[in-house]
Amino acid sequence: MSYGKIDFGVYLHELRTTRNFSQKKVADKLGIDISLLSKIEHGERQVQGHMLKGISELFNLSYKDLQIQFLNQKIVEDYGNEPFFKDSLMKLLEPKKAI
Repeated sequence: MSYGKIDFGVYLHELRTTRNFSQKKVADKLGIDISLLSKIEHGERQVQGHMLKGISELFNLSYKDLQIQFLNQKIVEDYGNEPFFKDSLMKLLEPKKAI
């Protein structure tokens, strides 16, 4: 999976229709109702982190790759325009020094 920005709702819709899964089957696996799944697929609501495991299992996808994509997108959307965003990430990734 590439780590470019994806629209999880569109992606979920494509996965579901390609495999001929009903909205009910997918909604049941994700623990949500059909109307919420429909809103997600139409971009009116967002996929939530807790849904990723069910998506990965149902469609035989890498949970790790889905979660990385989800977190990358969320972090960039929430903080990507901050002037010290990159500096903050670099600081976070620095090895911790023993005290």
